[in-house]
Amino acid sequence: MKKLALCAILLLLSVPLSAGILGLEAGITGGVENWKLDAEGEENQSLKAIGLTASFSPPIIPVGIRGDIEYAWKDVETPAGGIKLSDIFILIAVQYSISPPLVPLSLYLGGGYEISTIGTDYGEYLGADGSITDSGFLVYGGLNLSLGLFAVFAETGYGMIFADDANYTHIPIRGGIKISI
Repeated sequence: MKKLALCAILLLLSVPLSAGILGLEAGITGGVENWKLDAEGEENQSLKAIGLTASFSPPIIPVGIRGDIEYAWKDVETPAGGIKLSDIFILIAVQYSISPPLVPLSLYLGGGYEISTIGTDYGEYLGADGSITDSGFLVYGGLNLSLGLFAVFAETGYGMIFADDANYTHIPIRGGIKISI
């Protein structure tokens, strides 16, 4: 009986607690999206952001699939009135995790396809609202700290959106909490 209990404990210790049983994770994110909105680099904006993230990675394979949806916004005051900038961002990515055994801290790198809808709301007086939807790529990296079935993470990346008139770049800086299933 003691040998069976010892084997069960060793088996539990050999599987990372953050992997969960099914390899699924879901969580919330928050942070800042730093956008360069024109080719000359003169139109830089930092938008507050909040979002959802979900990923699937089998417990024994360090490569997984990740999906994010995020909403970022900023109110800008101009002489003509207030402008609200917004961005709805969707990411589908492949992620590789480097996780030493029995260490709760892991490093991850990823990249994938993103769709971004950047919108402007000029209010009721100017009447020139609009949005553009384009796609591009995002590469990112971060640290993940496992706390049992929960994990906290911090990450940054570099993305480029390919629009008809210019290429827009952004640097997201995010943190969040995830739960493993």
